[in-house]
Amino acid sequence: MSIQETERTARSVEERNKKTIRRVFDAFVNQGDFSVVDEIYSPHMVDHQPLPGAPEGLEGVRYTIAGLREGFPDLHVTIEDMSAHGDHVVIHNTWRGTHLGDFLGAPPTGQAIEFTGVVVWRLLADGLIAERWGIGVESNMLAVLGLRRLAPAARNAARRTVTSAGALLPLPPGAAGAWRALQTELAGKRLRAYEASRRRAGILQESFALQPLGGQDVLVHRIEARDPQGAARRLAASADPFDSWLRQEAAAVLGTDPWTHLAADAAPAGHTWMSVTSELTTAG
Repeated sequence: MSIQETERTARSVEERNKKTIRRVFDAFVNQGDFSVVDEIYSPHMVDHQPLPGAPEGLEGVRYTIAGLREGFPDLHVTIEDMSAHGDHVVIHNTWRGTHLGDFLGAPPTGQAIEFTGVVVWRLLADGLIAERWGIGVESNMLAVLGLRRLAPAARNAARRTVTSAGALLPLPPGAAGAWRALQTELAGKRLRAYEASRRRAGILQESFALQPLGGQDVLVHRIEARDPQGAARRLAASADPFDSWLRQEAAAVLGTDPWTHLAADAAPAGHTWMSVTSELTTAG
């Protein structure tokens, strides 16, 4: 390959990488199109500056953007400048939005925010995003909102602030079999969608235990999160297709939406319980 051909190939790769990073903001961040995550990110993606409490990998990517878009429904990021250097892309951008929803435990203030930062991305040979570094983005945003306590130095402490909440839901006569069938579906073909949904909502664990009580079947529903009531509100109000489907299925069996119930009356339980996977496959 000649020097000219090598240079053209390198430029082509760099242009492809820049186009991918533009999709991050044009489709994912600004439009809330979460379907692009599996298309443009490596399954082993590492975000070095996620929101506090974010899990690792792609679910952390979804968690971070879902949290930002919940806190700032009109969030919009403008790319001011972009350059590509080998397998890295560097952007200077401006973030704008209005604090109209819960964000990292802070209730909405109606405050309009605007801040700038620099983000560095590393992409793999196949064009998938492998790493992200935010330079000034997170600290600038938290400073504007007066939330510096949640900057990276406080991240580990924030992750440890977890509580649980629960509710006792009586099942209509004869509904136990239908509930077990729904649990089997969640633990089987819908497990990935279910776990992704819970991570978007900020739930670390959720359990459903079907138990007899006083001659009646009841469902003991518990969630564990930094803000259980806020997580339940997110699920109760979510327009995500999976979340809507699960609310409808649960309401058809129980006669009520469990997450709306928890959102209205989530009380600390002070209780440790099993992880979602084993609970779904063994409960009842």
